[in-house]
Amino acid sequence: MTSSQDAPREGTGRLSLREQNRLRTRRVLLDAALQVFAERGFGGATVEAIAAEAGASKVTLYAYFPAGRDDLFRTLYEEVNEELLDRVAASHGQASGFVDKVAALARPLLEIGARPLVGRFYSNSDPSVEPALAPVRGHASRVVAKLIAEDVAEARAAGVMAAGVEPATLAALLVGASRAALVEVAEDPGRSEELLAGIVALATGLVRPDRS
Repeated sequence: MTSSQDAPREGTGRLSLREQNRLRTRRVLLDAALQVFAERGFGGATVEAIAAEAGASKVTLYAYFPAGRDDLFRTLYEEVNEELLDRVAASHGQASGFVDKVAALARPLLEIGARPLVGRFYSNSDPSVEPALAPVRGHASRVVAKLIAEDVAEARAAGVMAAGVEPATLAALLVGASRAALVEVAEDPGRSEELLAGIVALATGLVRPDRS
């Protein structure tokens, strides 16, 4: 099962006992799926393995997630997306200056990627998972890319950055660098600060030397 560090947030509030039990069972199934996906990848994960990890039957699993493995993976992926976007909004809103804003957008992704199970799960690049992820893949990246493009335009307007490549193109490249860093930090969490420093260096290189 996952550690408290890995388990996404899911409050029960003022719910009936039956509703709380349903949420608890759902969470157990999701935590088991996270464990199996992180260990075996999407292609190697089976409904049988996930149900066994959860201590539940396949019937129970399908009652909560009718599409089985696809539903579980997609739900977990969107949970991580939501956590990432919450943290990105908070950190970006407190940052000032182009380089600091880029760092504020990259740091939450690397912190999530450094978590043992979530990092391996979220950095999954197995092509067989694409049909399951189609509705949610790229959601967080698009939000972050939009923020970076706006930051580029703002920096240029302030004379901090020279005109040139389209803001959306620079944003896509910085997001790509961050996603590559996610893969690296999922493999070696100890590299988090080094990778963040690399992204900061990339952003600094876009700023006029006399304004960095």
